[in-house]
Amino acid sequence: MNINITYVTPSNTDKTTRIEFTVSFQGTNDNVSGTINVTNDDLTKAYQGATAADPYAGHKVLVANKLVAELNQSKVEETK
Repeated sequence: MNINITYVTPSNTDKTTRIEFTVSFQGTNDNVSGTINVTNDDLTKAYQGATAADPYAGHKVLVANKLVAELNQSKVEETK
């Protein structure tokens, strides 16, 4: 799985930031694009995960964690 960060757009009205991303799945060559809104605290942690080779490394981890959390939540709702 490869995550590309397309845009990072801060919002001054609700103190969140929108992250636009595309996830590419190597096994199937499928792509999924989307957006997530994150808090300023989440964004600060994401910037701390940056590396010299990949300034968006922390953002990619944040997107992956949000996707996993949503998938897990949907599994819980399916079992109800």
